[in-house]
Amino acid sequence: MTPEDEALPKNRSIRPSVRVQRTSAQRTIQLLSKMGLVDGDFNLRNEDKTLAVPLIRSLQTMESELLQRELGAILGEDEFEPRKKSPRTLEDALSGKISPEALKDLPRSFDIVGDISILELAPELDRYEKTVAQAILEVHPNVKAVFAKAGPVSGPERVRPLRHVAGEERTETVHREFGCAFKVDLSKVFFSPRLSTEHQRVARQVADGERVVDMFAGVGPFSILIAKTVKNVTVDAIDSNPEAARLIQENARTNKVESKVHVHLGDARTVARQLDGRATRAIMNHPSAAKEFVDAACDALQPSGGVVHYYTFGEGEDSKLEARRELERELKSSGHSIGRLLGIRKVREVAPMRWQIGVDAQVIRAL
Repeated sequence: MTPEDEALPKNRSIRPSVRVQRTSAQRTIQLLSKMGLVDGDFNLRNEDKTLAVPLIRSLQTMESELLQRELGAILGEDEFEPRKKSPRTLEDALSGKISPEALKDLPRSFDIVGDISILELAPELDRYEKTVAQAILEVHPNVKAVFAKAGPVSGPERVRPLRHVAGEERTETVHREFGCAFKVDLSKVFFSPRLSTEHQRVARQVADGERVVDMFAGVGPFSILIAKTVKNVTVDAIDSNPEAARLIQENARTNKVESKVHVHLGDARTVARQLDGRATRAIMNHPSAAKEFVDAACDALQPSGGVVHYYTFGEGEDSKLEARRELERELKSSGHSIGRLLGIRKVREVAPMRWQIGVDAQVIRAL
């Protein structure tokens, strides 16, 4: 190491450079980038009326002549500060900050709704909560706030309590999926980004000319995506949560489908029976209570029946079979039956060996 190197601030390095007037900065960077000469590991250096650009190597004679001729560049060497690099993974960001054992037990993914991350750690990792939250903000520049789950989804409005951990202290955001924008307030309404594929899967099944009843619509992810996807469709979106109903209206306007989506505030059982009984399809995304509304869904369908997208929770190896049997029992008590089973699947895991199960069935009146 030379005496000059020892005199440098520890976080700086001497690199080959091109120095130009700041009025030529944009043109200089474009030309150097095109030539593949900019050293992206270091920051540009602004001084008064000039800009110094770090280079990956010393210039060849022809390159020097070109830059001097085109830009009036001064070639030489300058001190540059290394560019701070964001860690690419959560493991990188947390390495050395939490124990190796805790790092192994860290969940592989976290829910992100718009620019808000929802954190759920095992109890033994609680002491690392703020450290993990800060790492999420560092790894995901698009995330501006981190909240932790403070309890289960509960109550008639299906709201999960949240606790602020890091970043901005707000629960309102805009979530985007499949070309739709949904305004969400996570402290007032239910929303799960893990259902995005399910929203699209159901929307793709809806045919032109259908009438759909979305019995537990939330902020409208099923309803609005269907309205955006299908040219000629009518959707009755029902929710008993006043804030959810307000946001469906706003989201329908934002996505320019307000003429197709009719919002109803009230209990799904009551509202579904007040419709004219001409629905071709009913969506029942309330896995903890959908079975209590099967009779109302059947009343909303046209006399010849229709398709039901039924969601429930199931456990163990027979969870899908039990979900089908649950729907069959409720249909039977309502004077209906499954004419044809269209599909059954595990939508998402909600706990070890416990899943949200989705059943698609063509429903008919029992003979």
